[in-house]
Amino acid sequence: MKKWMLLSVMLFFLSGCGSTLAVSTLAEPAPDQLLPSQSEGISLELIKNEFHGSPSAIKTIITNKADGTFEIGPFYHIELYKENLWYIITYSDAVFLRDPHFRDSGISLNSHSEITQEFSVEDLGVELYKGTYRLVKTAVQKEPYHEVMIAAPFIVH
Repeated sequence: MKKWMLLSVMLFFLSGCGSTLAVSTLAEPAPDQLLPSQSEGISLELIKNEFHGSPSAIKTIITNKADGTFEIGPFYHIELYKENLWYIITYSDAVFLRDPHFRDSGISLNSHSEITQEFSVEDLGVELYKGTYRLVKTAVQKEPYHEVMIAAPFIVH
């Protein structure tokens, strides 16, 4: 019995030593390491770029200063900066089952206009721990078909 208790206490302390909370990411770095917050007339601005604890949602302003109309949708993803590279955070595919409209297009972003969008971190089912992140968004032009990817960094304390 003493050996069992001693082993249990040792495992308890060992499991607590050096364990830091981490966000689950893909094993390979994100393919687009350099994503600007503004590209081809489309820009992404976060209303708040520092959070104390995991935010439940991230509010943004997306602006179209281009001459053509783009479409945006509720889809986005978050990347974590670690080991001097960006890594895409993973989440359950159930997000797509719960919200079939979770995609890149669907909302018109007319030329020389802006839209406010809120992205729910809670709906992804993830918790963001202390670190540097970026929200990545895609705007789609239908004719001729063209995609613009933009990103805006934020910090979780």
